[in-house]
Amino acid sequence: MALYVLVSAAGEVYAAAYFQRADAFVALLLSFTVVCLTFNLLARHDTSKAGVGNRSLLVFAVLNVVTAISWIGLFIGLKYVEPAIVVAFMVALGPTATVWLNAVIRRQGVPPASDIVVSASIAMIASYMIWISASGNAGVEWGARSSFGIVLAIVAGLSLALTNVLVKLLFDRGFSGRQVLAHRFYGTIILLLGLVDYSSIVLEISQHWFAIAAVGVSTMIVPLLLIQQGIRYVEPFTVNMVLSTAPIITFLFQYFDSRIVPSSHTFLGNILITAVAVSNIYLQYRRSA
Repeated sequence: MALYVLVSAAGEVYAAAYFQRADAFVALLLSFTVVCLTFNLLARHDTSKAGVGNRSLLVFAVLNVVTAISWIGLFIGLKYVEPAIVVAFMVALGPTATVWLNAVIRRQGVPPASDIVVSASIAMIASYMIWISASGNAGVEWGARSSFGIVLAIVAGLSLALTNVLVKLLFDRGFSGRQVLAHRFYGTIILLLGLVDYSSIVLEISQHWFAIAAVGVSTMIVPLLLIQQGIRYVEPFTVNMVLSTAPIITFLFQYFDSRIVPSSHTFLGNILITAVAVSNIYLQYRRSA
């Protein structure tokens, strides 16, 4: 799990730097096509016999939509906003929203008071992170599209929460991790086909083929395989604790990106997000123990 956090944090900082000079939609289309083909090849060797019925087909369809929103929102957000702030939104909003989505979709009842307090705390810290960016105190200068990047980061975090719930539903119905990974990126590719500038594809491949491959491997293929193995072999409490360190690890990797100026405000926001996330995980662990 620690390796997952390190690889994904490094990949996201690298992707943010690369997208400054690249056609992001072309790069993402090529990366996700390779990712989809890779996971489909891996799924061919899967022993699970679960079939896609009408109910599961609907879940897969919705999963494809929210996967497209979360991943494209993440990467475009990285283009316009400091990576450590984007990751903070993903880490904080995802688990918090999952609690509320489980209450609605999986009918688990009203969240306990502690989860409501955590949700309010996350909202306040998220507001502080937005102020950091808008006031010019982040590591990346506030630009014309920075507010768009912030919105995408928030939407991506909320979409990730719905993704987790939908994946859990498919696991409950007997699908394996490889099967889910093989069939969750079709919607992302279709959306990118509608956004991409086809005249740029050949040029982008010829000039940035290594960067495109590096983004796909470091931010998608390797992290998704690592987290799948981590969830399989490590206790959920440990998994969540390690994942909560992602904003701080991402902040440290930003020192390798010369365009990002280290910001004490961002670091404080990441510390607060991590503290609330760890407290929330501990409270959930105590309730389930």
